[in-house]
Amino acid sequence: MVRASVKSKKAPTKPATAAAKPKISKTNAPSPTPAGTVDSWEDDPESAVALTVPTPDLSKTPLAFSFPAQGPAPGTYPQGTSQFRYWATAAALRRGADYWANRVPLTQWYGGPSLKVVLDKGFDLGANYDRTALNFYHGPGLTGTVFTCESPDVSCHEMGHAVLDAFKPGLWGAASQEAAAFHESFADISALMSAIQIPSLRTAILTVTGGNLYTKSRLSRLAEQLGSALRAQDPDLAEADCLRNAVNSFNYQDPTTLPSMAPMSQLSSEPHSFSRIFTGAFFEILGASLAAKAANPGAPTEAELLAVADDLAGFLVQGVMWAPIVANWYAHVAASMVIAAQSDTTYSSISKGVFVGRNILSLQSASSLPMISQVKSLAAAAKPASAAEEPLPMVGLPASHYGIDGVLFVQAAAEPRKFLVTAAGFDAEPVAPPSGTASAKAFVDDLFMRGRVDYGAVVDPEHRLARDRKVKTHALVKVAGGARLERRLFNCGLCARGESH
Repeated sequence: MVRASVKSKKAPTKPATAAAKPKISKTNAPSPTPAGTVDSWEDDPESAVALTVPTPDLSKTPLAFSFPAQGPAPGTYPQGTSQFRYWATAAALRRGADYWANRVPLTQWYGGPSLKVVLDKGFDLGANYDRTALNFYHGPGLTGTVFTCESPDVSCHEMGHAVLDAFKPGLWGAASQEAAAFHESFADISALMSAIQIPSLRTAILTVTGGNLYTKSRLSRLAEQLGSALRAQDPDLAEADCLRNAVNSFNYQDPTTLPSMAPMSQLSSEPHSFSRIFTGAFFEILGASLAAKAANPGAPTEAELLAVADDLAGFLVQGVMWAPIVANWYAHVAASMVIAAQSDTTYSSISKGVFVGRNILSLQSASSLPMISQVKSLAAAAKPASAAEEPLPMVGLPASHYGIDGVLFVQAAAEPRKFLVTAAGFDAEPVAPPSGTASAKAFVDDLFMRGRVDYGAVVDPEHRLARDRKVKTHALVKVAGGARLERRLFNCGLCARGESH
């Protein structure tokens, strides 16, 4: 049984010092099944709504976690302490992983049966997923230290990267602006879906919004505490009320026409910024579907919210599994989601309406989907989530302007298309998708412009583009004929400008 505290003091901005603070080893190991209950947060420390849950079983398969060994015993600890953070993070990750494990036929994480969790890897306002671990950090907040692991929004976002990587691993190395942005969108949707699993939160959100879910609330406001900390350093690094808000008015634009970086009040091709297009569409579909499905559209129940969210998450997973990894990935996932929902005209009509309204699907593509679904069985062609995927085609890009001798080999988003689908421009006309090679070049150009590439020993110092960016999402590897670009991690930190301390 999960119970939420109606009244809760905000977490101390400066970590409290416990009298008997157990030492937490940095060596991770699978944890035994504990008993009792632990305290955590519903969604974010800044909202400060406390939640008591049964002690999470970190060894539970198929998605187990390896936390620091010799961690604190389950129990009630003061908010702001390392013991509280340990179990708050564990509770959030267990809830999120259990949710996705029931919707995606997974047998393990990408790297194995257990995923390492590093609660505090060092000084940085950020977090990342690197295929071996979920890494969290600490940094300066408005009045004290922010520990990013403590926010369920942040931890379930990073866990969402790991879930998507487990059932669509080809997206990891895809040199595609839309594929990278979708990874961030799925991670934000993961945070939303994980929060919706809490009955008390569902009830509170429906009460505050008057049943109109597609309204700004603490559900839509993702990572409020981290957003506040980033805004204190630079107002352009986060949205006005959180890191990113799932309620937004961003419509699809060809990412190659956007700046590589921009204030978060604007749209850019930077993955976290561009992700907001798809996240906003998904959350808008959720709100409209809830109103349409509720017995009383003006007063949906928390049970109805849970059911509708589950349905849409299922359509999203199907859309991801069915869609080929191509340059216009957003349009293909959207089209596949609509097809997955065709057994229910309410869901399919609303999904089409929102995706067309946000230019993710062109009118022409949306109108052709019913015919496509009749002649193409995507379900029969889809691979199980655990099936090995063919690697994406490798293409060579001219690389002298990157300081590389020879060519730069990258994985192109160029899988065979099952059907033609396009996004739309502001004039409602279809936007012709770029080739996999053109999409890869735009993606790589962005990486170098944002200072996200580790040159290693491939490029001499005098030929490098020097930018003060500590975290590198990609690295160059020397190979015959030039270099190969490899992804290291998905990073979320001072992300609007790619900065990190």
